[in-house]
Amino acid sequence: MKNHTKIETSKPDKTTLKKIQELRIFVDFVSNLEFATEDNKTKAKEIKYLIENIHNYKTHRNWNICLDIYDREIQNGIKSEGIYWRKWSVFFENEMLEIVAESNHTTEDLGHYGDDFCYYGTLLFAENIKEQRTYFDVDINEFIKDSMNYEKYVTDSLNDLKIDIDIWE
Repeated sequence: MKNHTKIETSKPDKTTLKKIQELRIFVDFVSNLEFATEDNKTKAKEIKYLIENIHNYKTHRNWNICLDIYDREIQNGIKSEGIYWRKWSVFFENEMLEIVAESNHTTEDLGHYGDDFCYYGTLLFAENIKEQRTYFDVDINEFIKDSMNYEKYVTDSLNDLKIDIDIWE
């Protein structure tokens, strides 16, 4: 008799789907920043709709919303060391929701550096998966709260603010 690996076939649970709704606060925050364009605001409205209906697989589309702070002098090699990128991002792509807040440093390219807030969360929507469906290292509200305090990460050189809001097939 063969030993079969159990495949999780259920969809994400209602509690998790309800928690994901809090991401609409992040969407509102980013799309209402003073440097958001009308195109950003239009796409943000659609992303909020997609989040509200994330339980409905028929409405799934690929999208992202990101708030980034860059230090162009470090990124372009003018200065040699330091944090060159601070980001808060939410991606929904290929039936996976990914939420990340991290700093990128010249000597430690990924994840956590220093005393900054670092966050990682994923939720897989595929119906037949073998992996863990849900992982959030801390509450989504902590991610949102840190993003709303993005100005504490701005320095004299880490000061180039950008947002990216996009939807694609």
